[in-house]
Amino acid sequence: MVEDVNTSIPMFKKIDRSVFDRIDKFKLTPGYNNLQDFYNGLEEEQQKLFKAAVILLIFLLPTMVLGLVYWQNNTLKADLATRQALITKANEIIGQNQGLREIFPAVLSQNPIDGQDMMSSRMSNMLSAAGIELSKIQVKNYNGEMISPVVMKSEADFAFSNITNDELMNIFVNMIQREKFRIQSVDIKRNNDTGLLQGQFHAIHFSNAQNTEEEE
Repeated sequence: MVEDVNTSIPMFKKIDRSVFDRIDKFKLTPGYNNLQDFYNGLEEEQQKLFKAAVILLIFLLPTMVLGLVYWQNNTLKADLATRQALITKANEIIGQNQGLREIFPAVLSQNPIDGQDMMSSRMSNMLSAAGIELSKIQVKNYNGEMISPVVMKSEADFAFSNITNDELMNIFVNMIQREKFRIQSVDIKRNNDTGLLQGQFHAIHFSNAQNTEEEE
């Protein structure tokens, strides 16, 4: 099996061989004779300077080629590093978005509440489902805002009166489990004569604003 001579020659020797091959080819051209005549017409000191310049050029050419290769290699490395960083960041963002999509249903209601009337309607439905009289709780001081392009925050005060302990607990459980409310504060007073409760609480509702609320 014949060895590939080109692959076994070091890079410097390849460059030198290429340069000298080009010089040999140049000697066969008419331009070389003109250059030779020009050289012979120079004085001895000028010939020495000319030789030194040619030798310097011969040494500089490989160095310049290697410098260009080194610069291109560094440029490609920097470009590769940038691309890898972009791919890593893109995968990280995709992973975060996927994680958010997975936890959204657990922490956000899929039914936004965009006004006090809708908040009152939502409470009426929960009270009816729990068998609690609608007159026992009222919605006050509603406030809603978008806290991100896809998340809406709605909050309000809820005043209640003449309800039992079990009824209040059922209201809280339904609000938290069914509608993803967060009870922020509670103020309760007990009527010693009737044993019923009255007071108010503040609740916050986070929802997926991309969904639309159907009229109930």
